[in-house]
Amino acid sequence: MAQAIQYRPDSPLTDLPGIGKAKGDKLAKAGLHVLRDLMLIPPVGVVRWPEPIDVASAIEREGDTVRVAGKVKSFQRTRFGGKRSLVRITLEGPDGSTIVGMWFNQPWMVDVVTKDEDVEFYGLRVDAKGPALTSPQIGHGDKPLPSAGTVEPQYAAPTGFSGAYLGSLIRQAIELAAAGLVDPLSDVALAQHGLPALAQAVCGVHTPTGLASYEAGRRRLALEPLLTIQANLQNRRAGRGGGARAVRFPKPVYKQIAERFPFEFTPGQKQVVADILRDLARHIPMRRLVQGDVGSGKTALALYAAMATVEAGGQVAFMAPTELLVEQHFYGARDMMRSMGIEAEILTGSLAASDRKYLVQRLKRGELQVVFGTHALFSKDVGFRRLDLIVIDEQHRFGVGQRASLAGKGQDAHLLLLTATPIPRTLALTLYGDLEVSTLKEAPPGRGSIETHWARGPKIRRVRPFVAGRLEAGEQAFWVCPRIGGQGDDDRQGAVERYEELCADKRLSSFGVELVHGKLPAEERAWRLDRFRQGDVGLLVATTVVEVGVDVSAATIMVIEEAQRLGLAQLHQLRGRVGRGSVDSYCVLLGEKSAAERFELLEGSRDGFYLAEEDMRKRGMGDLSGMRQAGLNTEGLTDPEQDLDLYMAARDLIQTCPDVMRSYARDQQTPLTP
Repeated sequence: MAQAIQYRPDSPLTDLPGIGKAKGDKLAKAGLHVLRDLMLIPPVGVVRWPEPIDVASAIEREGDTVRVAGKVKSFQRTRFGGKRSLVRITLEGPDGSTIVGMWFNQPWMVDVVTKDEDVEFYGLRVDAKGPALTSPQIGHGDKPLPSAGTVEPQYAAPTGFSGAYLGSLIRQAIELAAAGLVDPLSDVALAQHGLPALAQAVCGVHTPTGLASYEAGRRRLALEPLLTIQANLQNRRAGRGGGARAVRFPKPVYKQIAERFPFEFTPGQKQVVADILRDLARHIPMRRLVQGDVGSGKTALALYAAMATVEAGGQVAFMAPTELLVEQHFYGARDMMRSMGIEAEILTGSLAASDRKYLVQRLKRGELQVVFGTHALFSKDVGFRRLDLIVIDEQHRFGVGQRASLAGKGQDAHLLLLTATPIPRTLALTLYGDLEVSTLKEAPPGRGSIETHWARGPKIRRVRPFVAGRLEAGEQAFWVCPRIGGQGDDDRQGAVERYEELCADKRLSSFGVELVHGKLPAEERAWRLDRFRQGDVGLLVATTVVEVGVDVSAATIMVIEEAQRLGLAQLHQLRGRVGRGSVDSYCVLLGEKSAAERFELLEGSRDGFYLAEEDMRKRGMGDLSGMRQAGLNTEGLTDPEQDLDLYMAARDLIQTCPDVMRSYARDQQTPLTP
């Protein structure tokens, strides 16, 4: 007689009845290996089953998910080419009203019900040449839908499985092994944060008795991935060395560096400078993220830190994701650095081999104090005599491994990260628990306002005359198209076609029109941009290559075509190319109604942090910018606003409870530098 299997949370999924090697392999590819993995899967949502309504009421609820009761009037199966099919079952109400349930490529549905049978449909009410429901669930006979008020979790299943099947596996795992789940958190910690124990939580989430039990369990399960992420971040923090070279000067030297800038720092900039100088003065390497809205003056702070580091005898690597942005930083800082006797150069992939070899030799000898570069700085042949500070602009475009690679070129080098993509406080705490975060919100004084308008209908015809009028007033304008050229039969224009059309406009072309996009050779692109910067041309037609790295104070107009193709953050970045002078500026959005909500947000606010909060609220936190690992997905479980206390709790528990830290530090190989 076969011995009964003793199920534990760490029992392999193949121990479950019906899970053979093939299914086990498919589940393993989704990161599901043992019963515990199943129990900790987050639902994508929860349904509280409603009372059924009659057919006539359902017909009035287009766009809603409805539960409708009626009698089967007829059913029909239509076959198309290959294995494609459509099943239509017509449901009739007591007043003769009818609604159709539709199932694509599920031919067996025609055999589920019989004519004149009383059934219920639950699905999305749509219009399909008449009232219809798409792929509704069916309740009938001895297989009814859950009773009204029942709370049921919903799942997104791995490829090859249905959500219902995954739910059945989870419930099976709970029945067999939930009692064996050991909670790494103490009773005191759970009580302090108002959370149930892990075993109780998985039952509350996957087999809820009501919304209250689901919510309590959801919060406990939501804490799991946050604790693991914070444990890995703590490993990074603890792994920092203590051999950084301290940058310290008498106060007059700091004042002399500040006087090199042609403007006075804002109070916010002065506070962040103080934070940076405090970090640089320590032997523990600085790990600081400076986030600021478009035009808030982050680059000036980075240049201040660079000049201070050079004064102390060190070298600086200043990295940016595009050659355009690298050139902007270099040419903006070159004269200031030369006035202090600082040697600086550019290192990018387009540099000639002989020039590159000479530049790398000068870096290694210490003859160059500051190098501005792109990914080319990662190359193995690039070395430094004494790399003390690394500045990375638009840091979110570089991976953890890339940042670590550059940091490895110096001995415990200080690291300063910049981002113009505002990160809400919750997300910053989650992603950058091993960094100190400084925030700049105020713009430098003396800048004009920016008005944003979504032009549609008759207003579109007014855009070109409006741009011409601003050019006649001595101002400059951007005209952005997301694509370089039109594609195939698509009659929408790209930047090339729009450039040719605007050049043919006598009124606009009299001020000069230039074209810039990513496929131009670097030297050609730089020459064209310089013409715009110097005012030789009034109108620059471009792709989103100008999203960052172009600072022209006379530019007051930003026109963005096909704006629905761009995200909220990218639109805000493009808008930030104007409004950098004292004259009031305008951003004009040309786009489809599908992005109306996005456009209205931009019309109503210039606050990048508010827009980032709204963007995250609508899109969710995604995969935490690459921090997510198998089984660490927080999507479906956490709400950034509602659950801020959980983010804080995760950080506090990992930092103050060694036992909790050991339990959740699963990835001991996480890079030690961000």
